[in-house]
Amino acid sequence: MSSTTILLIRHGETAWNRGHIFRGLSDIPLNEQGRTQARLLAQALLSRQIDAAYSSPLSRAMETASIAFALRGLTVAAHDGLRDFDYGRWTGLEECEVARQWPDEDAQWRVAPHEMRPPEGETLREAFHRAWEALAALTARHQGQTVAIVAHRVINKVLVSGLLTLGLERCPFIRQDNCCLNEFERAERGDIVISLNDTSHLRQSRTECLTSDF
Repeated sequence: MSSTTILLIRHGETAWNRGHIFRGLSDIPLNEQGRTQARLLAQALLSRQIDAAYSSPLSRAMETASIAFALRGLTVAAHDGLRDFDYGRWTGLEECEVARQWPDEDAQWRVAPHEMRPPEGETLREAFHRAWEALAALTARHQGQTVAIVAHRVINKVLVSGLLTLGLERCPFIRQDNCCLNEFERAERGDIVISLNDTSHLRQSRTECLTSDF
C-alpha cells in the first residue's frame, strides 16, 4: 500500500488571535497579517505536489486555504468535521474575562483541558473524535496522494496528538502557530512525523508573528 502525505495547516492570523479572544465557532475573518501569512505559505507550497485540499468551513480557514492554493488552481472543499473547538459561553470573550468569570474552570483549562468542558461547549475528546473521523475519511479517499487540510489551533492539537499516539493531556504542550505547517506520512506501519509547527516560510520573510499560539 502506497503512503499518503498529510499537510496539516493552521489558519492565518485574525484580530481575535491578537486580542486573545476565544474564537470557537464564531466566523472571524483573517486580518491583513493573516492574508500575508497565507500568501507566504502559498509560495512555500508551490513546489509541492498537492492532490486535494480541505478546510474547516469557517472563513478564517477557508480564506487561508483559498489563498494558499490559488496559484495551483485547487478547489478547496469545506468539511464540517474540521470546524473549530466549541468554547460555548467563552466564545467571543478575552482570556482575562474568562478567568474573571470562571476562575476554577479557567485554571483547569490551562493545566488539564482534557478533563473539562467549557460551559455549554464541547470536550477535547468530542472534538478529537469528529476531527479524527474526518482525517481518516479524507486520507482513505486520497490514498497514495498528498492531501492538505486547513483547520484550527485546538483541532490541529488533537489531530497531532492522535497522529503521534499521545494522550489528549499532551495538547497544552503541542504548539500550533498561525499558518504553521505540519507534515505526516500515513503508511501501512503507522503515521510518520516529518515536521511539526513549521513556520520557516514566515520567519524567512521577517513577517511579524504572534509569540504565542493562542
